[in-house]
Amino acid sequence: MLRKILPIVFFIVMLLSACSSDEGLSEPQLGNTPPQPEVIVNGESIQVYQSSYCWGNTCADYISPEEMLRDKEKETVIANATIKFRFEGKQPTETNLSKFHNGAHSQVTISENSFQAPGEKGAYYYSLSATWLKDKEKRISEGSSSYVFVIEVQD
Repeated sequence: MLRKILPIVFFIVMLLSACSSDEGLSEPQLGNTPPQPEVIVNGESIQVYQSSYCWGNTCADYISPEEMLRDKEKETVIANATIKFRFEGKQPTETNLSKFHNGAHSQVTISENSFQAPGEKGAYYYSLSATWLKDKEKRISEGSSSYVFVIEVQD
């Protein structure tokens, strides 16, 4: 009798395991190219350009943000405006923001994916770096990418 029941139980177990799904339980996966962030100022998206990255088996190194954006249109913002950024899908493990202005380079404080525009008039070039880590302790990366954009602060 056990010989007859065992194949039926095995078949039911196999059928149930084939029908089960991890859908909704797994986190979003990264695609074949770096995800593009959306940068928002005054409720409007501004143009963001791909910069240096290592993704999959490909790495690319771009010129500095100031050189890369020299001839690009600048988004006009008011002094001290809040600028936000967001990524669709899987969120980066780490983000860093650098500001370039009149040949000087500095780090910008990010709080909840946003930062403040400078208080002084002028053109400001930014480099947003994002890293997706598989293992934070061992610093094993799934990919990293930088993005650049430029704003013009006015009163």
